[in-house]
Amino acid sequence: MINWKTILQESPINWLLEKENPSTRYFTLRDILDKDENNPEAAEAKQAILQSPVVKKILQKQTPNGNWEDPTSPYHPKYKSTYWQIMLLAQLGTDKTNPNIKKACEYAFTLQQPEGGFSSATLEQALKEYEIQQKKGKKLPQPQEFAASLVHEHQYSCLTGNMTAAFIRIGYKQDPRVKKALEWLMKIQNQDGGWLCPYWRAHTRDKHGCFYGTICPLEAFSEIDKKHLAKQMQDTIEKGAKFMLIHHLYKADHHDYKIINPNWLTLSFPFFYTYNILRGLDVLTRLGYSKDKRLEDATRILLQKRQKDGKWILENAPTGRMHTNIENKGQPSKWITLIALRTLKRIGTSSTTNHS
Repeated sequence: MINWKTILQESPINWLLEKENPSTRYFTLRDILDKDENNPEAAEAKQAILQSPVVKKILQKQTPNGNWEDPTSPYHPKYKSTYWQIMLLAQLGTDKTNPNIKKACEYAFTLQQPEGGFSSATLEQALKEYEIQQKKGKKLPQPQEFAASLVHEHQYSCLTGNMTAAFIRIGYKQDPRVKKALEWLMKIQNQDGGWLCPYWRAHTRDKHGCFYGTICPLEAFSEIDKKHLAKQMQDTIEKGAKFMLIHHLYKADHHDYKIINPNWLTLSFPFFYTYNILRGLDVLTRLGYSKDKRLEDATRILLQKRQKDGKWILENAPTGRMHTNIENKGQPSKWITLIALRTLKRIGTSSTTNHS
């Protein structure tokens, strides 16, 4: 049993509560100190998030239509276009009570595909690609058929999971468009419990679930209140969690439990389509698997990375590729420290039955 309260006492809580970062202040009050939304300090921190330099810089780049960058390209350029801003704003603690954020979400919802997923491509982009391929002399179907097929192919489980989690955090939990996205994610779950991008040609021969494609849908499901989980969703979560736990969050179960990817041991923020053990621990403990012994290896690594002053370091981030950097790579990170503490708190206090 991890004594998270001892870790908490040794950790720089006052540092996390500094008003200069209202996002981490708000989540520390809520997730670590158990203050509810009506608590005056928490309410004040929540309100201050919109005035933080990071959020203000992001919103200053937004167009009057609600998008960022090219309106026909919500996915590219990576980390600067519309999808990424919505994911980031949700992680920072904003919500749709702000009209600009609501406008951004409503714009993004217009990109949702009939099945429920979100594609990295749009018809406008696909038609441009058609012209490029046609000039190369390739034999192609009719333009509209080519474009529709390309958009369909690039519906990603990681993108849809991330966008669905973002919409829920921003305040669209009961929206039928969110429910439709969750239903699509349940429908396309891989046989092994993980997820792949179901139509992407690069994955047509793959059978093994993708960690990136799996953690994002699981994160979306982790945002649903447990009391509102239908049987099908419970089964989906259980199968997805089992996929992650079989691998101890980062090990190859069929290859003597060797580390699959050393980069998964580096701690990063924000959480986009990539994966690391901190994200795995955060999602799995939120889903109720805090007592599963298969989390112990990843938890041990997380504790080893803790500095003498109780802080954790930001080891990786898309620095210089977003509209604004969140924190400095290689320096103590309020976000990593916050997420690590709330994860350890769940592990140290949960009474969930052992799933191993």
